[in-house]
Amino acid sequence: MRTQLLIPTMLVFAAVSLQGCNQQADTAAKAQADAAKAQADIAKAQADGQKKIVDAQAKLDQVVAQNNKNIVGAQADAQTQATKDQNAPPPADNADVVKARNEAENKIADAQYDVDKAKAEADKEVADARCKPQTGSAHDTCAANAKAAYDSAVAAAKAKNDAAHAAHP
Repeated sequence: MRTQLLIPTMLVFAAVSLQGCNQQADTAAKAQADAAKAQADIAKAQADGQKKIVDAQAKLDQVVAQNNKNIVGAQADAQTQATKDQNAPPPADNADVVKARNEAENKIADAQYDVDKAKAEADKEVADARCKPQTGSAHDTCAANAKAAYDSAVAAAKAKNDAAHAAHP
């Protein structure tokens, strides 16, 4: 009688043990899949961020080129005026040249602000992607740190932009 009772008990124990092993394998596979998704999300955030930065940098380059053209045009006009009128100020002191330089500096500062902000946004998106798989207070702390770093970077970019505008009214 004991043998008849022992064999079914051993079979039940073996089945429960195997089920536990399968659950551990499923849990490990899910964790591995979650880690792979997190890495993919981080890579996508990095790629998207780089695109934003490249676009902002291209705009900055266009602004610099256009403003250089405007300054050179104003200098050429001032030079022409100086050769026709001996009482005209030298080209470097010409009001139109000074105005063109000030406007150029402000437009370049605005475009540089856009580049700096794009960098901050890109960094925040990557940080958010890194925070996403975390849970509980670790996630909250990570997200708060990402936001604080973003806010700080944007504030620094704004201060730099404001200083450039103040220097070139």
